[in-house]
Amino acid sequence: MSIIKKYTKSLTPTKISGSPYNDNTIKQDISNVIVNLSAEQSPLDKEASFRLSYASELKSKKQQIYDNDRGFKELDDEVRSVRQQMMRTPGRRGEIIKEEEISKEFARRFFENSK
Repeated sequence: MSIIKKYTKSLTPTKISGSPYNDNTIKQDISNVIVNLSAEQSPLDKEASFRLSYASELKSKKQQIYDNDRGFKELDDEVRSVRQQMMRTPGRRGEIIKEEEISKEFARRFFENSK
């Protein structure tokens, strides 16, 4: 967080044009902060953050397991699209991570429903 605070202090505030509150409204260039933070992360940190965000995305998808969520096959569709992308561009780390996270999510759901 100290990186963000230090960087945002160095930004010069600019007024938003077209706003009725031109004198009081301030906009800061946040896109530069995001780019600089991603450049400072190590590859392991990027991979861990990608895994976490993708796992949380998978948890929101519905899938029929043991007659629960009948008719939904969102995880199956995700598996198909990831495998298709893996055939197009073999060896990409992102698709490998996605496949691992999907298999973990299926295992979690089967274990959860078997209790």
